[in-house]
Amino acid sequence: MRVAPFSTLSAIGLAIAVASGSAAAAPINWDYTVSSAFATGAGDTTFTSGAGCQSVSGSAITWGVCPSGPAGVGRSGIGISNSPQSGMLTTNGAAQGANTYTHSNNAVNSGYATLTGATITATLGLRASGTSDAYVYQTATYKIRFAETPNVAGTCAAASPVGNPCNDIWVLDGSLNKSIDLGGEQYFFSFFASPALATLPNAVCEAANADDGCIGFTTIEGQENAVNFLVKVTSTPLVVEVPEPASIALLGAGLVGLAGVRRRRQNKA
Repeated sequence: MRVAPFSTLSAIGLAIAVASGSAAAAPINWDYTVSSAFATGAGDTTFTSGAGCQSVSGSAITWGVCPSGPAGVGRSGIGISNSPQSGMLTTNGAAQGANTYTHSNNAVNSGYATLTGATITATLGLRASGTSDAYVYQTATYKIRFAETPNVAGTCAAASPVGNPCNDIWVLDGSLNKSIDLGGEQYFFSFFASPALATLPNAVCEAANADDGCIGFTTIEGQENAVNFLVKVTSTPLVVEVPEPASIALLGAGLVGLAGVRRRRQNKA
């Protein structure tokens, strides 16, 4: 087994241990609001060369046959829903709902341009629960790599259902973890998916032009593949054990970003 440092993405649903010697902080409740969007600036979204129509907005990216064609035929896309999402979080308590990502995975003709990468921003606002205080906001920015795989039998890089075309591949490129100062103390928030996957096999990473040992998920052709994200606020370090890639099976769609470091009190003058 190898242990991932808190600044990296790691598996969820595996053993999680709080580092020894760190005292648990008294629970503190926060009102939260969280929103996610695709960045729409120059270079934030990339496609392969080819025909078809590509569309990019803050809530959706689509590609393949032009929209004037038959609905759902030869056109794929990813969308963000449940944004913004709000509720209450407890420091070191249970994760709560954030935003949902859905990949409408349809077969795209090989002559059409397909998505290769996108940039996403996730913004979390926190304030003491039950107050009228102004929200304190922090934004995490990360990138995804995407591979629209050839639907040719015997060529699938990722494990796919029997009799189904090849799964498409998503890879997270960058950490989702950020710190935020609240009431003179430093806390850490994390976004992660449920259900989640561990490290992808090297062959799958390479198919998405990512480094070996990448973190990501795969989506089934011909389906609406929804990934529900959660958000968590922590003040103590978390250590997550990650199995070696050879021992990992692909269980479903998911991303994970999980981290925490010990709270440090603000130095008094």
